[in-house]
Amino acid sequence: MAKEMHSPAWTIRFLYALLVLGMASGQEADGEQSHSTSVAGMVQLLQLEEELIENLSNYANELEGKLNIVRSFVEEMRAESNKAMSHTENYVSNPLNAFSLIRRMHEDWTHWQLYMEQPVGKQQMDYINLKREQLPSSTDLEEAAAAIHRIQATYDLKISDMAAGLLNGKQYNASLNELDTYALGKYYFDQQSFGDASQWIYHASNRLNGPHKLSLPLGLDPAEVQHVYAEALIKMNRYADALKVLQIATTIDKNNLRLLQRKMEVETLIRTSSNISPKPYNNKPVGNYERGCRGQFPTKSKLQCVYNSTNSPFLRLAPLKTELLALDPYMVLYHDVITPSEIRELQYLAVPTLKRATVFNQKIGRNTVVKTRTSKVTWLTDSLNPLTARLNRRISDMTGFDLYGSEMLQVMNYGLGGHYDLHFDYFNATIAKDLTKLNGDRIATVLFYLTDVEQGGATVFPNIKQAIFPKKGAAVMWYNLRHNNDGDPQTLHAACPVIVGSKWVCNKWIREHQQLFRRPCLTSP
Repeated sequence: MAKEMHSPAWTIRFLYALLVLGMASGQEADGEQSHSTSVAGMVQLLQLEEELIENLSNYANELEGKLNIVRSFVEEMRAESNKAMSHTENYVSNPLNAFSLIRRMHEDWTHWQLYMEQPVGKQQMDYINLKREQLPSSTDLEEAAAAIHRIQATYDLKISDMAAGLLNGKQYNASLNELDTYALGKYYFDQQSFGDASQWIYHASNRLNGPHKLSLPLGLDPAEVQHVYAEALIKMNRYADALKVLQIATTIDKNNLRLLQRKMEVETLIRTSSNISPKPYNNKPVGNYERGCRGQFPTKSKLQCVYNSTNSPFLRLAPLKTELLALDPYMVLYHDVITPSEIRELQYLAVPTLKRATVFNQKIGRNTVVKTRTSKVTWLTDSLNPLTARLNRRISDMTGFDLYGSEMLQVMNYGLGGHYDLHFDYFNATIAKDLTKLNGDRIATVLFYLTDVEQGGATVFPNIKQAIFPKKGAAVMWYNLRHNNDGDPQTLHAACPVIVGSKWVCNKWIREHQQLFRRPCLTSP
């Protein structure tokens, strides 16, 4: 036993255990669980919601006086929950379902707690208190709203279509209720995006007047909704429209002095501001990033498709299906390079330790959570088990590179609107000397696609107008450095927001120092 404890394999297992414990304790210490940034994480929320609904059902049995209203909500919520639990990952892969899940888990259960705080039902209230730390925070709700905005803006979707479940031309069995759309409207209002705010609140207002409006304790105050809608219109200098909305609000709540005062102020603005033009709705210019995400790059003829059998002796027995995508930078796509069983094992290994992805901040010299990267990741050591060792050998066969000193395998799962904004994989060696002095910079990236993605999620290189859409079992490889080892600006790339689907990827960053005699000599541009 003592001899085994000093073996390299035992040391690796021990260090990996410490890594896992460190990740787990880090998540607890951070407080924020970043629910919306991973589909795998949101599946757990569905299970928690199912438990909370059951707890609420028990509470309803103790409240004869509130029996009818509580049970009506239980029936409605359970129907949605049953639909979700039958296909959990598919359910939360839809951004509308995912946002609604985050929003109702953050807001609705607080309302239910207040409703339940009476002498009866103490056991059920204690249960919700016990689970509160697992519920999404206000930060989670803001991130979920930002993700909906990211999907809408990147793919130029109509807000009315999204609210009705029509996403990028495809109708889904999902929609947003008035609480969902009002929450989005308030988020945009706080972000001072008043055009988008007014559209979302308009849909909330319409739902309040429809046959399926929610009743207390979750229902909205119609007068307050109209008031916020009017304020958004006022911010856009649309005073006449705002006055019409305030007239509706004062009709609903005739004794609200605040609304009556605001109505008089807008009437004054109309008389004194006749020369002020209404502000247009938000129109963001479309760049190559958006065009690539939308699949609008011109179709390129394939440079070359071959069975690669030359990078290593093993490939003579098992050549790889290789498609040459670009020469500047050098970029190839490998097809059917990882098997379904290997993918399942990678996901099994990754799920327990998935943690919010970070980005290295060169100014402060450490990794930080940023809004420009929304996913969860985990790292797998090269010698963790036979699978990771096998994948690293395969990467070496694919690229011809020596992986000694390169980074560990990184497995990622994207969540609601999951993306990674435009970035380079290489470091700035003049600034990040500590990261490059030992093993060099990141000479190449290998990115495995572990799942198909129903809509969205492409890897886009805007400078060369190249977009690779996820295909299960494929892998793309590109060089990050030029022949003089300077970073190649042509490799600027991004992961487009996922619209619908669960995007899993695995990547390997290969360092340069071991490749002195291995990098193929290509013609420098």
